[in-house]
Amino acid sequence: MKALVLEEKGKLTLREIELKEVLSPTDVKIKIHTVGICGSDVHYYTHGGIGNFIVKAPMVLGHEAAGTVVEVGSAITKLKVGDRVCMEPGIPNFESIETLTGVYNLDPEVKFWATPPYHGVLRPTVIHPAALTFKLPDHVSFAEGAMIEPVSVGMHSVVKARPVIGDIAVVIGAGTIGMVSALCAIAGGCSKVIIMDVVDEKLRLAETLGPITGVNSKNSDPVAAVKVLTDGVGANIVFECSGNEKAASSAVDLLVPGGTIVHVGIPLSPISYDVSKAIAKEIRVENIFRYRNVYPRAINLIASGKLNLKPLITDNFTFEDSIKAFDFAVKMPAKSVKVQIQLPQ
Repeated sequence: MKALVLEEKGKLTLREIELKEVLSPTDVKIKIHTVGICGSDVHYYTHGGIGNFIVKAPMVLGHEAAGTVVEVGSAITKLKVGDRVCMEPGIPNFESIETLTGVYNLDPEVKFWATPPYHGVLRPTVIHPAALTFKLPDHVSFAEGAMIEPVSVGMHSVVKARPVIGDIAVVIGAGTIGMVSALCAIAGGCSKVIIMDVVDEKLRLAETLGPITGVNSKNSDPVAAVKVLTDGVGANIVFECSGNEKAASSAVDLLVPGGTIVHVGIPLSPISYDVSKAIAKEIRVENIFRYRNVYPRAINLIASGKLNLKPLITDNFTFEDSIKAFDFAVKMPAKSVKVQIQLPQ
């Protein structure tokens, strides 16, 4: 089949590739419709690896996807041919300790699309476990379905944060994950979100999505700004979505006593912060890795209309222009948030 293949660092081709997949009784085959470009896809393209995950052989990119079921395994009853679906891209070992104790996203054997050595889904079809394939309501588009994956990161972050109704949250970083984390925080009960970034266009877009106030952290002191916007009290929760070491190290100063930091973005190097100050405030620190058990809730939230993703889907490309789409994403304009690719139907 024809696929977008990362041959090596900095080299993409759109070519035929042989992928050996067999439909088991518990699988479904999906015709891919829409695939979003994630920051990790771009990083593999530009850097050839992320942490310990190194591209050592040609790899198909793409893991944020939605499509249509075209074949079902003999044991499948919950899905049928023609169903519009989105797919959770990480396949754990269903018998691992992590899976059996409810934290399947932490299974070291997870086969995650477009994470070396596993192929992604910028290709016509994929075979996937039905257990990780979810039907989309009729009024939820394929484009929104492909956004369920990043939304699930935001939802998992909010689940770990455990907000109390009326809390005020700070989100550091106004990329896709920061935006959806802000929306999920509001859906989870936060009365207001303060979102920080250095790009004014993204901050202005965020402010159109709900009770969100943007702060340019390059032009103003983040701690002082949060104090002003919280009547001198501070925030209840900080979602660190930027992966910026300096921003992450200052999160304690943004919080009220008893507040919570949720580390979402992955720093490229270790961070440090004043532990004694965190102890004095009894700050709770949470770390999230991808997500677990949130896909159905994310779909329900979008279907309810309480989570409007349409403004975040800013740029669209055809499958034939996939390489152009990735080059665009590498140098994405300030006004852009999510780039998606539509495959021929």
